[in-house]
Amino acid sequence: MVHVPTKTTNCGVIVAIQSDLSKNFYRLWKRPPPLPMRGTFPAQDQMLQHARGLCRAEEAKDLRSLVASMTENIRHFDLASMHRAVAICALGSSGSTLLASYLDGHDDVIMLPVVIGDRIYHFFERYHSLSLRDKLVCYRVFSEDFFYYSLPAANYYAAVNAFFEVYGNSSPAFLESRRGFFLVLHVVYCVAARRLPANHRPLIVYAQHAWNDQLARRFIEDFPQGRFIHTVRDPITNCGRSFDYRFASSRSPIERFLSASYVIYNLTRRDIPHTGMAKRTLTIRFEDLHLHLEKTMRATADWLGLPYRSSLLESTFNGVPWVVRRGTISWSGARPEQAFRDSRNLSFADQCLLFAMLNEDFVTWNYPCPNIFKHAAVRLVTSMFLLLIPMKMEIKSVWTLISELWSMRRGRFKYAINSLVRLFICRLCIMSFVAIELCRRLVFRKKVLQIP
Repeated sequence: MVHVPTKTTNCGVIVAIQSDLSKNFYRLWKRPPPLPMRGTFPAQDQMLQHARGLCRAEEAKDLRSLVASMTENIRHFDLASMHRAVAICALGSSGSTLLASYLDGHDDVIMLPVVIGDRIYHFFERYHSLSLRDKLVCYRVFSEDFFYYSLPAANYYAAVNAFFEVYGNSSPAFLESRRGFFLVLHVVYCVAARRLPANHRPLIVYAQHAWNDQLARRFIEDFPQGRFIHTVRDPITNCGRSFDYRFASSRSPIERFLSASYVIYNLTRRDIPHTGMAKRTLTIRFEDLHLHLEKTMRATADWLGLPYRSSLLESTFNGVPWVVRRGTISWSGARPEQAFRDSRNLSFADQCLLFAMLNEDFVTWNYPCPNIFKHAAVRLVTSMFLLLIPMKMEIKSVWTLISELWSMRRGRFKYAINSLVRLFICRLCIMSFVAIELCRRLVFRKKVLQIP
């Protein structure tokens, strides 16, 4: 694998400008949600009271026999020597969850399914004052939507009690540490799911998903031998699919307006390794997880030091097949149809803009791209000309706005003015993202994630 730096010192000013712009952009439109959402942080006292109540309700059913049966499983783990860990990170809609589902079930791996582990560090810092037991009990409430993924509540609380019966007298410095919480949460979940690994010191697969330099640094502080796997995808398809997901999951018109700008920002800033982590980073293409699954998983297992198992070809979480649904179609695991370019949300001009702006991504990751865009002058002229043309994603937001205005009875004029202002700001942000990114690439020769 080729090792490359994530950015040069010369582009520090541009990086700072783009970072400040994005922060101000999101701060401008930040509004509290009308109802509690999965991504929010509830008040500590309220969450703790609710979590303890649920725990007491399960313990009232007498978990002693269940705790006893899990005690030996807790002892199976050599916590002091569990140093192997890998974080899986995504670039938009690039198959990070799919990759994690293939690693699930390996007899030398433990992990939290789907996105349960995605916010471990945020949770720990937000509720640092809680004891380890309270953190474990509260984390189930905090990630309640996904903890119901084939895991009975009684099993989880019994596993927590079993852990403290075995390790309750361990060093407080370890038990209350960030690394301790990370380790114990994974072990407790594994025991509760009754999926004991063969190895006493298994590899921990941590679904970081979102590209975040601060999370990466914390992860390496806790696991100095830790590694990263980044998944990438054809930028044309990735742009359109990421927009579909953001637009469909938006809870308000403001979020829909932000969808296109968020996607462009994500594609231009998340295609590099974490700072200083290139030597411990592996890049996997989404398409290879569908077209060349066995070859890809054999190479991944070898890089991680895992023995190859047939389970690496099965897409599961907690041993249950992970089923993906798109409209009336559903499947589990590799599906070759997913590997082909999809440009439904991009016009011809949009595709040319991406070819010009992200040429390094297409070339380095072996995706089709017209040869003419290898010339800096062509890229510059194309971007300058197309920069002023709204993207198809933005036009979709406008049509949504028109539909909403048509259905309104009161306040239509004021709402229309505010919405048009927001759309104008989104357009300026996309233009600035493209201009700054093209400058970074043409002048400072940005180097992106490398395919081995």
